[in-house]
Amino acid sequence: MKQRITRRDFLNGAAATLATGAALSPRNLLALDEGPSGSIPSGRPSDYYPPSLTGMRGSHKGSFEVAHALAWGGQKPAEYTPLKEEYDLIIVGAGISGLTAAYLYQKEAGPDARILILENHDDFGGHAKRNEFESGGQMLLGVGGSLNLEQDEFSETVNSVMSDLGVDLEKLDAARDQDFILAQPDSNYGYFLNAQQYGRNRIVTARWQNTWWAQDDYEENIKKLGLPPLQQKRLSQLIGGEKDLLGDLSLLETKEYIEKTSYEEFLTERAGLDLATAGLFSPLNQLVWGLGLENISVSEALMGGSPGLRSIGYTGQIANKIISSLASGYRSPLFADGNASIARLLVRKINPEVAPGNTMDDIMEARFDYSRLDQADSPVRIRLNSTVVNLTNVDDQVEVSYVEDGHAYMVRGKKCIFAGYNKMIPYLVSEVGDEQKESLNYGVKVPLVMANVLIRDIKPIRDQGVSGFLCPGNFYCAVAQAPPVSLGSFDGVPEDGEPGVLWMAHAPAPRNDGTQTGRDLLLLGRHRIYRTSFSEYESEIKSQLDTMFGNAGFKSERDIEAITVNRWPHGYAYEYMELYDPDWEEGQAPHEKGRKAIGNISIANSDAEANAYLHSAIDAAARAVKEVQ
Repeated sequence: MKQRITRRDFLNGAAATLATGAALSPRNLLALDEGPSGSIPSGRPSDYYPPSLTGMRGSHKGSFEVAHALAWGGQKPAEYTPLKEEYDLIIVGAGISGLTAAYLYQKEAGPDARILILENHDDFGGHAKRNEFESGGQMLLGVGGSLNLEQDEFSETVNSVMSDLGVDLEKLDAARDQDFILAQPDSNYGYFLNAQQYGRNRIVTARWQNTWWAQDDYEENIKKLGLPPLQQKRLSQLIGGEKDLLGDLSLLETKEYIEKTSYEEFLTERAGLDLATAGLFSPLNQLVWGLGLENISVSEALMGGSPGLRSIGYTGQIANKIISSLASGYRSPLFADGNASIARLLVRKINPEVAPGNTMDDIMEARFDYSRLDQADSPVRIRLNSTVVNLTNVDDQVEVSYVEDGHAYMVRGKKCIFAGYNKMIPYLVSEVGDEQKESLNYGVKVPLVMANVLIRDIKPIRDQGVSGFLCPGNFYCAVAQAPPVSLGSFDGVPEDGEPGVLWMAHAPAPRNDGTQTGRDLLLLGRHRIYRTSFSEYESEIKSQLDTMFGNAGFKSERDIEAITVNRWPHGYAYEYMELYDPDWEEGQAPHEKGRKAIGNISIANSDAEANAYLHSAIDAAARAVKEVQ
């Protein structure tokens, strides 16, 4: 039986205590060092401005301890201070889904609807994290999590929300560098090949996606890679489709093979590539899935742009033509701070007093007054640093208990929308049934790290002639300039001699030992994030950038001005994988069964859509708002 703890016990440190028998202390397990300036300001003064904090961000110190105490040790306050506040709707989570839910509910219920949003982090936006820097009196931006707008996947609802916010997708796409790696697949980008795997350190540039689709002069591009002659020949054959590598299989057997065989096995056993050559295609898949090629099916890799379609028969050759043709016109608009601008547009829409301006053009430079997020006279209040620990249906209302800055409170609302992390729901809502609990627990968030590095001069990177790089076999699998987007009076395209921001991505999940599922590996990756300190991330950043750009004159000790590391142990929503997950009938998948409303508590998040993109978070919010109306 769990020992009852008092409020005093909780406030004196029980929030950071693990269940009895833990192998590591909380401080060792969670790597609590915050780096140069990652501490949270006390109180909510007018100069409280989280986007400018550097050091360890994302899941920062102060954002997770209360939730971990609840989930790991069953600990939460024994008593709460009831607040004399009345709300029509309480939303748990101020990410894209939670903010959209507030906007859509207000739109339907009217401007006088009372809404409270509770958020455990010190900033709103969730994974749509804004990283802001200052150098020489100039503001520079970086992407801390949610990156771009997958406009081809937008539903009518998402397009309507974008229109309401004033987002002109065509204008936004035209506002960027038109050859940016993170916005279009057929861009000119670089491969950084390290000495350990490829013989020497070098950067090789080309329109690599076109190369993988056997377009342009793909054989000449392959020669640039400097692979051993036999590997070069086999890679060219794979791309060119000189041989049907699955010719011994029937059509039905081919379908089963590409859905149930890893892409790595296909490359090594069928195409004859060694692990280093196959590894060329790992970074892109790590960015999408958070996992290595041994976990990605052949069909998933091929549909994502990796090569080989032309080598699986006539059908594959046709598919290669169709996919490459469609992708050649694909563009993914983005702001200079990624989807943080969408979060900011939503906040300004539901609370116009928080920031000046009213257009897409002025949002990136708008200075937000965080002291106005939680004002008693505001119909919509956003309460940061507030971790919910209990949700209960009571008297046709919902009682919400939370901890803010070490104090425990209780507030009631007529309805509630949970827009946080699915796995927390069983710990918060005692009314969840076993079947729904199992469904909520199925998916494992994709852990990831996105670092932004302020450098004093962008020239060594610009000298490479491209804006981004894939880095197989390196700690950071991708390095790119922060989105070069100029909108309104904001200029996001630095010139030689000017400071710039580099975005670097790391997927912490380990290699599969042959017995694990994707969910097993994602969980291990989460634990790696907990154990990795800021100083380790910083060391890897400096080492990799020195190796990549040292010949161009870059020196990390001299040229790096600031580093922000956004760690997301509970990162992107889990998307079902062909190698590990069943093909459920419609309505029977875990995300569908898990999102069932619990009394007056509805669920809105990307987990509920099993899709890790902004449009899914918005669609989930729209569904939940309909349920609570």
